[in-house]
Amino acid sequence: MLLAPADFFAGLRRGVKPRLPKAMRDFRTSRGRGRLMKLHFGEPAFHYEAWHHTGAGRLEIGLHFEGSAADNQAAFDFFRARMVEVKAGLPRAELEPWDRGWSRLYETLPAARLDDDVLRRAVDCLTGYVVTLQPLLEEFLGETR
Repeated sequence: MLLAPADFFAGLRRGVKPRLPKAMRDFRTSRGRGRLMKLHFGEPAFHYEAWHHTGAGRLEIGLHFEGSAADNQAAFDFFRARMVEVKAGLPRAELEPWDRGWSRLYETLPAARLDDDVLRRAVDCLTGYVVTLQPLLEEFLGETR
């Protein structure tokens, strides 16, 4: 069944929450320009993002570093040094510098349309990103704060 973006992202949020360990269920979300959802644990500059790229027919799932240039570079360096560990849990994950001095650790899923199948795969993928990366992100934040 085809889903409106608001329904898709609400379903994504609802689908991820019960699949996370109890200690990770207290997250915050925000919706961006219609086809975007951000999820974070109190540090909005470092957030998980689901973004539907309609023109490319892809859904991006990843951890974005969108703080200061120095913080973004430090996060990039931290995760680059741990990519073997990251890839053990997220074999399709890629780390790259991005727009405006930001960086992202992400993958994309086929998503010509937002439907139940894409939602199921997105829940699986985003859950994997949070479970795999949040402990590392907390380690990074603990070292830099």
